[in-house]
Amino acid sequence: MLNKGTMHYSWRLGVMSSVMDQVSRMGTYFIEFETPFSWHLRAVNRVLYSGESKYQRIAVVEFKDLGKALVLDGKVQSSLFDEYVYHESLVHPAMVLNGNPERVLIIGGGEGATAREVLKWDTVKEVVMVDIDEEVVRVSKEYLPEMHGGSFYDKRFKLIIGDGRRFLEESSEKFDVIIVDATDPLEGGPSYLLYTVEFYKLAKSRLTPNGVLATQATNMAYALRVLSVIYRTIGSVFSKVRPYQSYMHSYDAPWGFMVASDTADALQLTQADVDNALMRHVKGNTRYYDGLTHVHMFTLPRHIRIALEDKEVKPATDSNPTFMPM
Repeated sequence: MLNKGTMHYSWRLGVMSSVMDQVSRMGTYFIEFETPFSWHLRAVNRVLYSGESKYQRIAVVEFKDLGKALVLDGKVQSSLFDEYVYHESLVHPAMVLNGNPERVLIIGGGEGATAREVLKWDTVKEVVMVDIDEEVVRVSKEYLPEMHGGSFYDKRFKLIIGDGRRFLEESSEKFDVIIVDATDPLEGGPSYLLYTVEFYKLAKSRLTPNGVLATQATNMAYALRVLSVIYRTIGSVFSKVRPYQSYMHSYDAPWGFMVASDTADALQLTQADVDNALMRHVKGNTRYYDGLTHVHMFTLPRHIRIALEDKEVKPATDSNPTFMPM
């Protein structure tokens, strides 16, 4: 006679057999490697674009669960399912913290969704987006209009194709908010020098007196040490740096962000502060971010707080950068 445990095990084997049978017989599947030991398998409806620039492999894929998505070097960057969570998290805390952002610089942000969120603010007079990969911008304009929402064609928007760090080195322009929406610091990738002391010092020199820096800060689940390095690195340049997180289904992980300033502390913003700022200045609605969500984002679990306070973690420099575990 089969007991309940044996029956449950047999049921699970049957389900797994059915799933694997479908995988072998149905359509196309995409494998995204997260670490050397784990990966995601996603069913694909269709591939809208596949190509390669001089910097990276680019694809626009329509997944069965995530909808259309931008994929760079085999990594899902944004999907229609939840890109608003990422982009609202990256943009609005910094904008609220500044209070009156008129000039905003975006480094990266090729699909135009970061600019879309910035341009919701009625205080904004100019957005400069510097992206190194013209092909990503071209593909996003054509295949991902739902993400850029027309931001590329806003009269306040200015696009510069080039290296974001070099732009800061060669320009004396000042910005109220600088947002770094770059890929993770991958060894050999185009972005790892956007996570060093030298870069953050350069960015700070291009901020107005009440200026704010915001950056994506990698996967909090399997790259917690990288997040801690970024925190230490920014903290060696700015007096007030606050890490925060939002869960991203597309990445299957809590995602880290940082916001930094020398004059204002994001942790001191109340629910009412955020809601009032959004009500006064943001045209249209945010889908994810509001005052209560802000409080939640900046309330970090204990194990993350402990990792961030590890004194053994040293800031990253150009000569000793930090890299994602691969």
